[in-house]
Amino acid sequence: MSEYFRNKNRNNPEIRDYEIKIDIYKYTSANYSYLDTEQTGYMVFEGDMVKFMRKKKYDMMVIDDRILYNDLALMQTSLIEDFFWILNPSIELFIDFAEFYDRNEFYFHDKEVFNDALYKNKIYGLPYELDFDLIYYHNNDDLSNDLVEKMSSLTWNELWEALKKNSYPLTISLGDDDDLLNFVIEYASNHYTLNKEYDKNYFNIFYNDTAHEFFETFVNLILDISEGDVGNSLYLYQNDAFLNFINGDSSLLKTKASHYKVLNQLENVSASLPPKNIGALIEKYLVVNRKSDIPTEILSEVALQLTSKDFQIFRAENFGSIPTFDLTQKESDEDIQRYCQQHSQMCDYLEKLNRLNIKEFFKSRYSPSYYEIEYMLPPLLRNNIEYHDIDRIIYNFKNIKELKSTQILGYGIASWVVTIITALLAIQTIYEVYKYRDHPYLKVVSPKFCIAILVGCFMNIFKIVLRLPPYAIIKARLFFLYNTISFNLIYIPMFAVTFRVYRIYTSKSIVSKSLSNKYLAIAIIFLITIWCTYRAIVSFVDYMYYMTHGDINISRFPMYEYKFYDEDHLIYENYMYFIFIVLNLFISGTGKKARKFGSLSYSFIIFIYNIHEYVSEEALLFVRDDCFGGVFLFLSIYNCILNLVCIYLLVGCRVLFVKINPDLKVNNQTDLKEFIPLELTKIGFRFTKRKINYIISIKSTKDSTSNYTPNSMTSGTNTVNEKFTSNGNNSNMHPTGTFVSSDFKG
Repeated sequence: MSEYFRNKNRNNPEIRDYEIKIDIYKYTSANYSYLDTEQTGYMVFEGDMVKFMRKKKYDMMVIDDRILYNDLALMQTSLIEDFFWILNPSIELFIDFAEFYDRNEFYFHDKEVFNDALYKNKIYGLPYELDFDLIYYHNNDDLSNDLVEKMSSLTWNELWEALKKNSYPLTISLGDDDDLLNFVIEYASNHYTLNKEYDKNYFNIFYNDTAHEFFETFVNLILDISEGDVGNSLYLYQNDAFLNFINGDSSLLKTKASHYKVLNQLENVSASLPPKNIGALIEKYLVVNRKSDIPTEILSEVALQLTSKDFQIFRAENFGSIPTFDLTQKESDEDIQRYCQQHSQMCDYLEKLNRLNIKEFFKSRYSPSYYEIEYMLPPLLRNNIEYHDIDRIIYNFKNIKELKSTQILGYGIASWVVTIITALLAIQTIYEVYKYRDHPYLKVVSPKFCIAILVGCFMNIFKIVLRLPPYAIIKARLFFLYNTISFNLIYIPMFAVTFRVYRIYTSKSIVSKSLSNKYLAIAIIFLITIWCTYRAIVSFVDYMYYMTHGDINISRFPMYEYKFYDEDHLIYENYMYFIFIVLNLFISGTGKKARKFGSLSYSFIIFIYNIHEYVSEEALLFVRDDCFGGVFLFLSIYNCILNLVCIYLLVGCRVLFVKINPDLKVNNQTDLKEFIPLELTKIGFRFTKRKINYIISIKSTKDSTSNYTPNSMTSGTNTVNEKFTSNGNNSNMHPTGTFVSSDFKG
């Protein structure tokens, strides 16, 4: 092919000085399992490909569709990054041909094959050649000829029964991971119509009520063909199967169509499509190394030539490769017509083949990157077949499509109900704070700031249930920003409230109407805006994706991640430490009275929120899927209770107290220090009971007093105000226990 390339470009000044050197990669279908060594032939090839590209050993490579884009999915796997220190090799290592050529340049390729080379309108691989399985047989045998005539209507079970009935031996090589996956899906396709157009939930047959019967039949077929020892098939490779066929130890040979040119030359050997004409199509693509020292313009031109019609026909005639031509154009395109005239049998196979795209077959909304499937499923399947563990096979297939969180419908609904009820309580508290915003016991901590904190707590109530499906990248970006807003609405206004109380306590003069929230409000808005803008830029500019924790062998749960995570997390931690330290400095500045104010609970809230977030996340990631629903509901309830406790500690107890004394007012000369002390954690719940007595006393007073004015209060109110007087020794208190002005601006 190097000479053919040189002759084609003899008069091309840009390319004629370049020479093509070809290396054949020796793909190893290892006899070991990743269960023992954590390596498979597929993993070794992926690692070598990444290494070769990084070190610029090769400028181009030919890879199949099970390698190209095997790293891309909504639910990405951590295996590639863990093994090879790269997240998406397909788009990080290969050039995009769409930068150099219009799609019309590739009109002669099979449309499905070409479309499989696209990713978000980019072309990282050019169709190079195809391959699929054929059944080779001895055409001098009547039974074999008869079976081939019926092959399009037979299933694998029927084919084997016919061979066994006549004592014809059969060996089938399943040692290669691709061959094992192909055989499973081909066998299933013999019995079910497996395509999304017919049934979008077709994959459910591998784990629904009939799955056990299906896999039992499949395993028994392999056991029967293997004469009682499944290892005779599970660890048999193509070379050994070929020798068995040649030596007469097997009536049929299932191997690649690209071997047709060689095998067809053997005496009395012919080929047929597999049972029901169903076979896995292997699509091969030419990719170009982005890191190559050769200009990408030159490499893209060479790649275009190597995948052209001329070169594909050249390889077909000399090496038996199968072109990627669109056979629907064979009447209108002279080159495709010429190929089909010279290779009529191969064109006939391609046209009759009921194609299976294995990578697409396993693809669903929440399935992992194909790398995880190809790396883990064949060894797991081989091991479970060997030990006849049908339940484990079903479990592994189920985990391909399902996540932990997609299997807890009842628990999920219950979690939403609890969350919504809790959110309504939070809304009620926000309303109460706004309603009694002129009350001095709320004014002193600024109702506006308290409402901002409560909104943050309200948002925090939903953090657990928002981790339920549906999942999408836009949801991950918005959830990331949602967490930022919630975080800032809780901590920054809390910081401002503490600073406000600190100023009141440290002021040597009476602090009343002169204390304004204006500058604090401006500072809060500025800080929240700056932080949220920064995180919004990270959210919508950085590459964000879902990474599933766990795998198909132990169940999966998605968490969003992004490339800037390490740097951003460092900034977040420093920001968090700063708020926590300064908050505690202000609290310590209030001295012993901080306990009466309850500001020590602010430090507790920040601490408990962060511990809660960490514990909840770890529980969601590592809890077993069989108890995930119950744990999720528990975490939802726990999250709701925690937020209600925090709301109570922040302002809820003051609201309860205010509801008992709604008419308490303040004048301009009143020192606000008198309204800070409040043993919140001790008296709050006691006031709930007292409120009931208060309502009863109000009704009793209305029945006995006809001239009620705002400057007179019930005996129950006076009792409470006596408690306040003992705390504050306020000389400005009116004899009735009521403050006479409400014009303070908070």
